[in-house]
Amino acid sequence: MECQRKEEDYLEQRSAALDAELNKAAAGLPPPTISTKAAARYLGVHFDTLGEWRRRTPPAGPPFVKGAGRAGGGANEHVRYPYTELVAWQASRVGRSVKERRLIDELDAAQQRVRELEIELALRQARDDASRLQKKLGRIASLATLDDIAVVPHEWALVDGRVAGHVLVVNDQVLSGALERGDVWDATVEVALQAPWVDGETREAYHCACANVLQTVMRELREARAAQQASDLEARWAPGDATGVSGRPFARGKEVS
Repeated sequence: MECQRKEEDYLEQRSAALDAELNKAAAGLPPPTISTKAAARYLGVHFDTLGEWRRRTPPAGPPFVKGAGRAGGGANEHVRYPYTELVAWQASRVGRSVKERRLIDELDAAQQRVRELEIELALRQARDDASRLQKKLGRIASLATLDDIAVVPHEWALVDGRVAGHVLVVNDQVLSGALERGDVWDATVEVALQAPWVDGETREAYHCACANVLQTVMRELREARAAQQASDLEARWAPGDATGVSGRPFARGKEVS
């Protein structure tokens, strides 16, 4: 699998796609909802903050809709935010009366500091993401370890709800379309291979890489088991007393009655 772009190029393209998504929503163009990452960008918070708000009981933050994701159900559900309700929620936080305006000024100052801290956190997160993608850039071509396929999440471009490939591998047209629609999915290779793909040929390279890793792991496990069995046998037939008489049943020089 040959990478088509550097991680910084992808991050720049993803940022532009989020801006385009917000501009499209502001113009009233369909769809009526925007992605979680676009909503976070509009509010000036990290998208993990929106996740924390949604997990509260009752949920906090702006209204959202949740349904079966295009790549399957369960953990792959897509969360999206109605743009008009997002704007209304943001506007509702501004007070109207004199007292409210005074309190809101204080609250805004505190919230501004929170947003600044969240932006700083998002910046650090983006740098961490860039560093992580830099490491992935080398791994995605080989997927050489069990962590690479079963632990480390990768970003996948989706087309009509089907996996089209890793964001660093798919062509520019596929990536641009996925970013515009908000169809970029975070999942391990193991999970991604269980979802529907655009075609078997595209999926095959990742399947083979996964199978090779599993074969290597199974070979290492068999070798470890064989070494353990040999160690157990050695311990079992070791001399059993201090006289030096062998504990093996058919040792040389021993008569069998």
